[in-house]
Amino acid sequence: MAEREHFQEVLIRDISLENHRVCVSGQIVGSSVDSFFVDDGTGQILVKSTNKPPSDFVKVFGRLLAYENGFELQAEMIKDYSKVDKELLRRVKELLKKENQKLI
Repeated sequence: MAEREHFQEVLIRDISLENHRVCVSGQIVGSSVDSFFVDDGTGQILVKSTNKPPSDFVKVFGRLLAYENGFELQAEMIKDYSKVDKELLRRVKELLKKENQKLI
């Protein structure tokens, strides 16, 4: 049996065609019956999900679909991040990104 690809934590602005399974965290800024938008401060992404988000600040794990005008995230799991310090989370992500760039 093939091993499943791990989720890669990304900032929305850094999503590219090389990404397949990702997780993003941010504020929900709009929603409909089967989708919502997540804004992480660097951009927004449409998340398709039949499950209602547990709060207005979430972490979404899912598979990316690429379209001509951007990306869509097909949610596999949604976590409540309402108690997470948003500014601290953003700073940690930026630091981790810088460290990963140094390793390349």
